[in-house]
Amino acid sequence: MAKQNINIKRTDKMNKILDLEKKYYEKLKEIINSQEFINDLLLIEKEIREKYDKYEKVWKIKNKIKIPAERLVRHHIYTKLHDEIKGIFPSPISSDFGVKMEDCILCVDIKTLDTDGNKIDINSTSVEANQLSFDNKNHKYVKTFSNLDPIDHYSRLDVLTYVIKIIYTDNKTSFKLSRETSPTLVLTCIPNGQLSELFDYDIIQNFKTYDYYDENDKQSLKEIEIPSQYSNRKDEYTETYCLDTLMCSKVEIELNSGKKKDAYFDAANGVIWWETQCNNKPMIRAVKSGSTARIYNDILKERYDSKNEKWIGYEEFKVKEIMN
Repeated sequence: MAKQNINIKRTDKMNKILDLEKKYYEKLKEIINSQEFINDLLLIEKEIREKYDKYEKVWKIKNKIKIPAERLVRHHIYTKLHDEIKGIFPSPISSDFGVKMEDCILCVDIKTLDTDGNKIDINSTSVEANQLSFDNKNHKYVKTFSNLDPIDHYSRLDVLTYVIKIIYTDNKTSFKLSRETSPTLVLTCIPNGQLSELFDYDIIQNFKTYDYYDENDKQSLKEIEIPSQYSNRKDEYTETYCLDTLMCSKVEIELNSGKKKDAYFDAANGVIWWETQCNNKPMIRAVKSGSTARIYNDILKERYDSKNEKWIGYEEFKVKEIMN
């Protein structure tokens, strides 16, 4: 992984995208820090706090702010940028929000995160394959996919991707926006795929989940069930099988918890194997790809425009007021 390299020779197109990403980051930053946006966010908090017992009974999901949060962001983007919006982004592969502007396609993913159980997601930026166009082909050992096109098929406009996170605490008896140890709002810009070379084709730290091969993909990548007599020695069996039978080399992979996991690189197939659960049974499985990527915030934070002037592409904000 690498921060944006300003020493690589850039094309005019790259410079244009760099400036567009900075331009719309500033627009979104102004929107989510506006008093109108904050007032509506506090109104949502007040609504959920005062009617918590009712929503807990009627709505059998813990994330009570998800729909109001999406409504909030859409409303304020449309309100503040309505003169600049020229149409919709028609692709079903995109973030929650997508519109056509004069000079780009603006996509915004709205994430709501609970400090009670999702602390890892708060301190990292996670994105699905359908929400980014960045090419992570240099990520070591684990393949990745980016399904979002970097350029819109019809308008030929560049697709810009941003993430707005709203962070709260729901302890199953009450609700409140995060204001203390965690930020209330986070704004992030995910680099367009046409800029991948500037980041050495890898901005991923680790993955939240993984997809695996099975015999339907390739017989040699079929999962291996660990014999029951090794139930208390799964790691030992996995290492012996991978090193001696599959002829792998041992490596370490960083998990989303920050911990390391032993894996075994199969050079013949270009994949890693490791022990995991499948249908409640311990298995040795080959990783097909990472799913739900976590990106280094430091990489996203340190950005440069076409003139190599530094700007911030990842910021955290706290809302202090509480409505009466």
